[in-house]
Amino acid sequence: MLQVDLHGMKTADAIACFTSAYDSVLGSGARPGACLKVIHGYGSGGAGGDTRRAVRSLLHANPACADYTPGEDIDGNPGYTIVYPRRRLPTGAERLYPGIVEYCSAPRTKLDVVRRFVRRSAESDIERAVRELERGGRLRSFMKNGRKHYVDPRAL
Repeated sequence: MLQVDLHGMKTADAIACFTSAYDSVLGSGARPGACLKVIHGYGSGGAGGDTRRAVRSLLHANPACADYTPGEDIDGNPGYTIVYPRRRLPTGAERLYPGIVEYCSAPRTKLDVVRRFVRRSAESDIERAVRELERGGRLRSFMKNGRKHYVDPRAL
């Protein structure tokens, strides 16, 4: 069983590391039932860490991509999750699409969007998502007071 240790990483970095390990399990031609042990810790306050929530939220939001079992369901330890990959997870930018479009129901600058999502995602993923959403017509841009703003065209 391959394992990845995410202790001490910022949440965005931990998710990038997790998806890289996840992809390596898929890319290695792993046999059906192969799994990945994700060691994320249980959070410094004991109430649940950001990394644990982010990993499990990503898996929960993409049930067609993987099955997973929280450590507390196995042996009572909430500090890890066993993941059974089936297919590729969405990229960092793709994961941001729904949240960015929702946030842009009112006009927002790129800086507004980055500030809103930077705790959970890399800045490069956020900027890529905004570009792709604009190019795909899911965000419309306009200039106001010398700054480019983005808005969901359905909100106009």
